[in-house]
Amino acid sequence: MTATQVNGLAVMADEPTLSPITGPNGAPIYWRQTRTLLLEDETKVFGCVHCDYTADNPHKVRPHLKVHREPEPEPAAGLYDLPLSDLLARVAELEKLTADRDTWKRRALKAERSLATMRRALNT
Repeated sequence: MTATQVNGLAVMADEPTLSPITGPNGAPIYWRQTRTLLLEDETKVFGCVHCDYTADNPHKVRPHLKVHREPEPEPAAGLYDLPLSDLLARVAELEKLTADRDTWKRRALKAERSLATMRRALNT
């Protein structure tokens, strides 16, 4: 939704805003979240497609669009509430998993070397 009035002036037309860059073969590219608004006094302003924010320059609308982004969840948000004993248990589990991964990685690399040796022997 864009503004229907700007500074007491009615919006007469709501159009896509042309980007300063062009696509392949010079095809026009339009900004998806910025609208060009023609006011009743025939002046143009630029508005946010999500709310009634307007500006005299389309480049001023672009930073405003950050307001409409969904916040990124904190990856370790639940860890802050855990008791120290639970955190230490998780660290121990992580260390065990890391050691297991390293063991399996060594075994896989050794198996790949053995397989390569066998393939070379059979192809000779």
